[in-house]
Amino acid sequence: MQNKSKIISGIISLFVGILLLTAYPATASEGKTDDSSDWFYSKAIAKAKYNKPIVVRDTDGALGRYSLKTKEIGLKDLARIHGHACDGLVIAFVEIKAVLEKLFPDGITDRTDLRVVSKNGPCWVDTVAMMTGARINFKTLRLDKIGDGFIIQRISTGEAYDVHLKPGVFPEDQAALEGKIRKLRSEGKPVSAEDINTVEKMADALNLKLLTTPPDKLLDIKPLPDFKFAANDTVDVFGNRGDIINKDMPR
Repeated sequence: MQNKSKIISGIISLFVGILLLTAYPATASEGKTDDSSDWFYSKAIAKAKYNKPIVVRDTDGALGRYSLKTKEIGLKDLARIHGHACDGLVIAFVEIKAVLEKLFPDGITDRTDLRVVSKNGPCWVDTVAMMTGARINFKTLRLDKIGDGFIIQRISTGEAYDVHLKPGVFPEDQAALEGKIRKLRSEGKPVSAEDINTVEKMADALNLKLLTTPPDKLLDIKPLPDFKFAANDTVDVFGNRGDIINKDMPR
């Protein structure tokens, strides 16, 4: 009799589980990201071939368990929260997405299971925090002089990758003009509207290139089998926000 009760109980549990999976599938069936164009998000970017959202799993709340549903996070979501779809944001998005596909081959990123090393830049830190859940205050995000790329590690497996742009992907003339603008502002000197307009057009062109080119043509991704993550316990991580230095310059 007792065995029969256990069998019945097991069948009921299995049935309930099937119902839950049917009601809450582990796919991005709800909460689709908004890929429409907008004043801050061009149609060209919105429709670019490799501009695809990531699918993420989180917990249900401050003390919650894993959510039964997943959701999508797209480039437009990042641009809305960060403030603009600049080339730094797009570079970070493309780099991080490529590594997440390696760390989570089932296509669902677990944002509770990641830690990252990033440079101290607004585009990089905002993007990696939103896409991976890594945070300085939880000792899962380290800021370091790593250049325009990341080291991303899955905590549960220890698997880690270094990702950067291939040499020559970032245009030299754009880098030179960006350097000129930053130097002028660091010296308290004004920047011409022409230079700002030019560098923004360069960034728009780079964005389109990044989102219409196969990632393997853009990125160097290297496995780091012996990587040991270290948090910023004693390192000064403060820096100046570079994306607001021209906010008062004339148009």
